[in-house]
Amino acid sequence: MAGQQRVETIVLVKREIPEKALFPEGMCPRVEHENGQEGADMFISHTPDDVFDTSEHYLRCGAAFGLARASLCKKIIHNKNVIVAICSLMTLTAYAVYVGFSIRFSFGDEGSLRLLLGTGFVALVYAKIKLSTRVHEILSPWATKIKGSPSIRRTIRWLLYIGMVLFMAIYLGLNVTKAENFLSLAGMTFFILIGFLISEHPERVNWHAVFWGIGTQFLFALLILRTSFGFRSFQWLGERLKEYLEHTDKGSEFVFGKKYRDHEFAFRVMPFVLMFSSTINVLYYYGVLQGFVANFGWLLSFCLGTSPVESVNTAINVVFGPAESPLAIKPFLPHLTPSELHTVMAAGFASITGTIFGMLTSFGAPANHLLAASVMSAPAALAISKLIAPETQPTRIQPHDAYNIPVPKFNSLLEAVSEGAKDAVPIVTSVMVTQMIFMAFVDFVDSTLLWFGERVGVAGLSFEFLCSYGFYPIVYIMGFSSSDFLRIGGLFGIKTFVNSLYGYQLLGILIKNREALEQYVASTNGTWHWENRDIVLDLTNRTLSGGILTKRSEVIGTYAFCGQNHLAAIGLTLGVFFTLIPERKGTITKYITRANISGQLACYMTACIAGMLYDESIV
Repeated sequence: MAGQQRVETIVLVKREIPEKALFPEGMCPRVEHENGQEGADMFISHTPDDVFDTSEHYLRCGAAFGLARASLCKKIIHNKNVIVAICSLMTLTAYAVYVGFSIRFSFGDEGSLRLLLGTGFVALVYAKIKLSTRVHEILSPWATKIKGSPSIRRTIRWLLYIGMVLFMAIYLGLNVTKAENFLSLAGMTFFILIGFLISEHPERVNWHAVFWGIGTQFLFALLILRTSFGFRSFQWLGERLKEYLEHTDKGSEFVFGKKYRDHEFAFRVMPFVLMFSSTINVLYYYGVLQGFVANFGWLLSFCLGTSPVESVNTAINVVFGPAESPLAIKPFLPHLTPSELHTVMAAGFASITGTIFGMLTSFGAPANHLLAASVMSAPAALAISKLIAPETQPTRIQPHDAYNIPVPKFNSLLEAVSEGAKDAVPIVTSVMVTQMIFMAFVDFVDSTLLWFGERVGVAGLSFEFLCSYGFYPIVYIMGFSSSDFLRIGGLFGIKTFVNSLYGYQLLGILIKNREALEQYVASTNGTWHWENRDIVLDLTNRTLSGGILTKRSEVIGTYAFCGQNHLAAIGLTLGVFFTLIPERKGTITKYITRANISGQLACYMTACIAGMLYDESIV
């Protein structure tokens, strides 16, 4: 009777708050209670318990096992720190033994270098996490003393100014001897002057940010373009990244078949975007990306004296583009000063989206220079932004808030990978559609200009032809090779007025033409000749459409094109910011054109510094 009463008690339990049920109503099977009562989800019989007695199937040791397991778990939790330390030590020892055997087995090859660099990088990250608090405690008294003494700060600042100027002057005087390198120096000065002439408040320009933006770029370019170690390091990083992205070929072959290269742009290039997007999510999942952004943002803020929020956003733009990076600082957007908002937009125009990095390398852009340009554009964007739209108001965002990067939450690694791929689908669609329509638009304009030219006896009139002369002064002052002025000018026009990706694609064709010519000469020692603007390989009867560029022009062009600052990008940026902060439409529309010009000038300055330090014998 007691057992029967227990069953009755269970049956009469009702759902008191049905709207808060764990599952939707439709998912729960409803069966009418035998008493006709509603609200019960299942039917429970009044059959006595002994009919359902299954105790004879139980293992006698089951209860003892459960108690032992509970006791073991309790001891593990109680000694968790000791167990973690022992496991970490064992893992570290095993990895050290593996590294030792690996070096002994194959020391000196690329693989051993990759292993050592990766190990060193992980060790540095671990040391920073564990020792940052201690280092801060040691340096904090000195920092407080310097901050509290204006005279000490002023002395240190001027010593750094003078030291940097002397270093740049002495190095350029001793190591730069070609006229075209000094022409790039003149170009950098010219673009700074342009920025000052169109500055909103020339009397409020923070020259500290401008000076150290240029100085940071110079030091970075010096490492990459003037030292064999720096050049090889970035070349190695670029090759590894390119090698990683090329693993998408296996997936493309599986989905589209072995002839997927017949439609290379759609079936080989676009999967790079998917792969990179998933990789970014994985880095977010493990905390790597937000660590890089916070630290690089802090470095920019420390060196240039810019506010933390705009520095962090500029660091985000190294990886993301103008459509994605504002989302990371969305809570701060309504509180930005006009100058900070201008800087946020300009940083987007001065950078490329990380998800299309693989696509640009597939076009032919040198991966090492593309990687360097992405990083060098960050201080350039801050410097030019503070020149064109100087800060006139105090920032309202606290540093600890700016460095606490909001991150997407993923429940597992697989979710991060799949969500990254899904997030890239709209980007892939947008890129393919815009490439088709812009190529069609350029072809229409070329056909129209050709028709008008033929009416008056002028042959070969085209959009690229007009731009080649329109951008001639800019190309000249940036220090491109004289033989490439007109060809590069035409690409600048397409990149500015049509689409940055299309401009990169045409630049990549010329880079691949030069590589094909070098391979042809090295393998056959055959002859070739120019035919109008094309090159014809005599032995193979192959035509390299568009000709070639010098290596100097290729490198400078890679830096100059590293930005999404074509006119159509203005519409994209307006759409993003109007959606995120509609209450600030007036400020956005006021500064959007200035921000686009700032992005253009930042890329031009980066290219000038690359041209100033370029030496083909080293690079």
